[in-house]
Amino acid sequence: MKNQKGKVYAEHDVQEIVPEEAYEKLISSTRCFLVDVRSKAEWSFVGIPDSSQMKNDVIFCEWASFPKMERNLEFSENLFSQLILDDSESIYFLCRSGARSFNAALEVTRFIQEYKTEFSGVSCLNVKYGFEGDLSADFKRGRINGWKHSNLPWQQL
Repeated sequence: MKNQKGKVYAEHDVQEIVPEEAYEKLISSTRCFLVDVRSKAEWSFVGIPDSSQMKNDVIFCEWASFPKMERNLEFSENLFSQLILDDSESIYFLCRSGARSFNAALEVTRFIQEYKTEFSGVSCLNVKYGFEGDLSADFKRGRINGWKHSNLPWQQL
């Protein structure tokens, strides 16, 4: 994909990190933030990461809204109303399985690269496998990988 100035952005602009490594960073640095981009329904029915040991609270910002899962066109605006790039070193994006969060991380990376050169040191990373992980052979999540499978702290709302 190209921006207006012709610069090419590719998927390799976003790094991925396994949940355990992301959590270690989140509990050790005040400049690392976790952004959960799942829907409000998912937060309510599936649970949320427990931030009690993290240096910052989880930022909740829907990428798409349930039930139609229509893209939230105000995602970036909503996110930046909760997150100040000046305070950030790394931003970790999390969804159910890693797809929506990858797209969210890519969008924020593009924004930083295109408009905010003074924030070029901010890294956007996708939490690989997401909160629930990949589907198992019997079509269940949470059995193979992901935040919950890794026994990282989470809570039910």
